Amino acid sequence: MLSPSARRRNLIAVTASMAVASLIYGMSSPLLALTLDSWGTEDRLIGLNAAVGALAVFPAAPLASRLMRQFGPAKPILASILLTAVIYVLLPTFPNLYAWFGLRFLMGMGGGVLWMAGEAWINQVAEDHNRGRMVGIYSMATGAGFALGPLALSVAGTAGWTPFLAAAAFTVLSAVPILPALAVAPTLAGAPMTRVYRYVVDAPVPFFICGVIALADGVLLTFLPLYGLRIGLSEATGLSLITAFGLGGLACQWPVGWLADHMNRRLLAFLGTLGLVAATILIPHVAPVAPWNWIHFFIYGGLMMGLYTVGMVLRGEQYRDAALASASATFGVMWGAGTLVGPLLGGFGMRSMGPDGIVVVIAAVLLLFLPLPALAYVRRR
Repeated sequence: MLSPSARRRNLIAVTASMAVASLIYGMSSPLLALTLDSWGTEDRLIGLNAAVGALAVFPAAPLASRLMRQFGPAKPILASILLTAVIYVLLPTFPNLYAWFGLRFLMGMGGGVLWMAGEAWINQVAEDHNRGRMVGIYSMATGAGFALGPLALSVAGTAGWTPFLAAAAFTVLSAVPILPALAVAPTLAGAPMTRVYRYVVDAPVPFFICGVIALADGVLLTFLPLYGLRIGLSEATGLSLITAFGLGGLACQWPVGWLADHMNRRLLAFLGTLGLVAATILIPHVAPVAPWNWIHFFIYGGLMMGLYTVGMVLRGEQYRDAALASASATFGVMWGAGTLVGPLLGGFGMRSMGPDGIVVVIAAVLLLFLPLPALAYVRRR
């Protein structure tokens, strides 16, 4: 049992580290897409390159589960940070689409272990009576980092070595908060409760939330800057919409976490999905119109990242210790599946239906998922 002081040290360490990691994620995804676009790469190949990083999550998931059960979550995070920093330096060293497929795969493995371990860590040290609020604080911090990523990219620019070296430096910086907490970091020892696929069968709502949000997030991060260019917005405006999306995710996490501690979490998942469907359908009508486009993506980010937070809370509610490590790895598999399929569908949608094809893709997936939390809520009652 962790003391209150050790619990606070853990919460501060994982939250601060993952906030910086999310800044890098928010910075690098549009950077890589815009760089490939500047090379004249077609949308389909841009989506395929992004999907390779997601594909790496599948081998990363069992690796992350084993590492967390053997070393706890902190040390795998530090190893992932080192790998990712090296890759950011290698990307401009080898400015070739085919080399980037291999580097993107390695980056995906490092990022997969990083996020699985971070989410297992926060859920292990949070207590159930305030889990929603603790996960909300964690999500607020990661949302802040994500929102600052495109802003950092706009400062660093998208040309030359500078943005890649900046991403490498921020990656190394994300290791600093973890070092003071190594002595009190939790263990996730033991054997997993069941096979990986059983987690999805036993608790489908949180795991499918992860997959659906990953798909939508992968489409938006990869194609929103390009979507803006296609409908007549500037590159800076397209990046600012990602910032608005991230700031919305930041602002809504505490209220969503509070709601998750005070109402039925499955009902909250249903209402969040319903709101996302409506907000997605409105994108073509508001995206070209300032300042309503910025306001809309602020709300959109709040709904999307709030729904992901509910999924994290539901996972931590149901699993602990080694089972939590394996459940977090399963979450990573679902995230990988979503981010693998999302850019591919987004690229296909833009090619076959024009810019609004990405809206059709996201709305269709959300509508397919919508009955699941509704049925879970009814069965729970």
